[in-house]
Amino acid sequence: MHSPTQRVLWMVLAVALAGVTIVSVGMAMFALIDDPRRAGLFAWAAVFLDVFKYLAWPLALSMLRLGRYVIAVLLMGCALVLGGVSGWATYDLVMSSMLAGRAQHQAIQEQRITDIEVARRDDQARIAALDAEARSVLEQADALRERGMASPARALQSSEMRRLDEQREQARARLEASSQELTALRSQPGKAASLTALQAILLCLGFAAALEIVPALILASLRASGRAPELPEQVEEGNGEHGENALLGELLAIVGKLEPGTRYGTRDFAKALRIGNSRAVAAFGLALERGAIRKTPAGYVVA
Repeated sequence: MHSPTQRVLWMVLAVALAGVTIVSVGMAMFALIDDPRRAGLFAWAAVFLDVFKYLAWPLALSMLRLGRYVIAVLLMGCALVLGGVSGWATYDLVMSSMLAGRAQHQAIQEQRITDIEVARRDDQARIAALDAEARSVLEQADALRERGMASPARALQSSEMRRLDEQREQARARLEASSQELTALRSQPGKAASLTALQAILLCLGFAAALEIVPALILASLRASGRAPELPEQVEEGNGEHGENALLGELLAIVGKLEPGTRYGTRDFAKALRIGNSRAVAAFGLALERGAIRKTPAGYVVA
């Protein structure tokens, strides 16, 4: 048995996890229909059906305990079908988001690489142009020296070469930085890129299945652990005389509080005491022999 605080925490966890699939199936249904009004209508219907899916499991357990096996099987069948639908919706949403994120990251990465390569070509061309300009400056300085103008030659060479060296160093620094950035970009796989296609599929399938199974297990467990004891020990012990007499006493106590002619059937008794239908029928047979009840075409009534 769980404490009240634990039950609340488990319930919050189940509702939070179930909310993911509820939203997923609503979004999937809305995306499938073009007309916004019809899409909204069927999306809400999908949401309510997904809520029913989680409530169906504890209800099916209750039906099993009451011996209503057909209803229990139908409830579980509906829950499984709806679980398959919402599981597909969750899988599709996660897989699409993963693929879209990978494609977007790859596109941004490829565009950045292209931009860097263009900038590198510009810097390389700039360095080549600066080298050519430096050679031209040296040739001009040599021509001035040949004409006996050593001082102007030194001044020209000093000022121009300093300027060209600075610009060359700036271009080389940009090339070095861009080279490092290219290496970093090409070494980064990006989000989900480290997963193979099969691994991504298995991951999404497992995630979708867990979101379907875990909330249902929590709700069913809380339902099972929170129900009252079925009967005192003396009522549950086998099919012996003492057990049957205890059931008969329970039945006589119930019908004794009802007005004569009131309908009261075996199912009502089995549900009230949480016992099997066969034991309820046996108790009614004993009560019928004592005249506490009588059988009519419409069922058992209080005598």
